[in-house]
Amino acid sequence: MKKIFLILILITFSKISLASSIFDDLKHTKKTSYLDFVLLKLENRLIQRHGLLGTQFIALRIQYESVGSQVDFSEEENKIFISIIGVMDKKRYKEKKYKPKISDCNIIRNILLYGKYGYNMVFQKRNIFLTNTDMEEIFISRFLNNLTLSDKEKEFILENTYAKVQIIDPIRGNDFSCGGKIAADLE
Repeated sequence: MKKIFLILILITFSKISLASSIFDDLKHTKKTSYLDFVLLKLENRLIQRHGLLGTQFIALRIQYESVGSQVDFSEEENKIFISIIGVMDKKRYKEKKYKPKISDCNIIRNILLYGKYGYNMVFQKRNIFLTNTDMEEIFISRFLNNLTLSDKEKEFILENTYAKVQIIDPIRGNDFSCGGKIAADLE
């Protein structure tokens, strides 16, 4: 009986030491790069903001059935790409004929990233309430704040982050794509 008890104690201690050594390995040898952490933070914040593009009672922009986003890093180009895909609401656009425009592309990006339209709702022209400088400040404060990055690193990330937006029309096939720097007009 004493031998069995002694064996159980040895097995328990060996499992505890094995678990602590695995955590030590994870802490010291297998490190996640800070870039991976920044990309994960960007993607998580974007996913949290998808609800901002839900159906509106009074439609002031394209109504979306679903919205998706993904953040990728291209090692060849040394750039971060934020891809946003919005699928237009089938029910609404089966009845209403609408062809997406460049302003719609910018609006979906603006709402997701900056929380503002940036365009006049009636004439679809750019307004003064969301300038490129505003976009830069909001991007840095919303996505790069609370990270131990220098101002130079934040500016570098801002300059090398691009948006790719695609609006999909599932009814008529009038898909529209645009892209550009994250804090500038998409083309």
